[in-house]
Amino acid sequence: MGENPETEIYSEPTWDILEFGDGYIALCLGGVISETAEGQKVVDFIIKPSNLLKKRYGIQDSMLNQNLCMPYRVYEKDLIPLNLFDAANRKWLYVKNFRHEETQMHLWEWRLREENEQLRERNQMLEGENMWLLEQLNLAKTNPAEFIAQGYDVFEKVGTKFVEALKGKKEGEMM
Repeated sequence: MGENPETEIYSEPTWDILEFGDGYIALCLGGVISETAEGQKVVDFIIKPSNLLKKRYGIQDSMLNQNLCMPYRVYEKDLIPLNLFDAANRKWLYVKNFRHEETQMHLWEWRLREENEQLRERNQMLEGENMWLLEQLNLAKTNPAEFIAQGYDVFEKVGTKFVEALKGKKEGEMM
């Protein structure tokens, strides 16, 4: 061995591992991304179920081909790559169970997706506000008189309403 044996270990990729949301696993011997008639992306795997998966979900040998494998289709949106860039040990998390039923993992994942969408919308709003503020800053730098005039119009509208409200309140106190 050389000076750095940890980086000189060559490993050949065997098979990907598909882990279900309830903790059971299967080996993936291949997968192809396609689209359904409704336009949703799916992944068609060839899986080799573990013995525990077979027992838990009653997978019979008659359901498997001569290599003890079976086709298995999942929606791409329900797959999470766990270590996508490690070619020797890729793992996928399928957030549902083998029967495509929701698990706690699936519910947690959808909650995170909803929060992410809300944050994305908030980010867009903040970017819009930021663009407006940059325009105002550029206006203040290039044409300060117009900038002050715009600010004065707003101040005048708000100020007159405020003064009217104060006058009404003072007149009401005197009576």
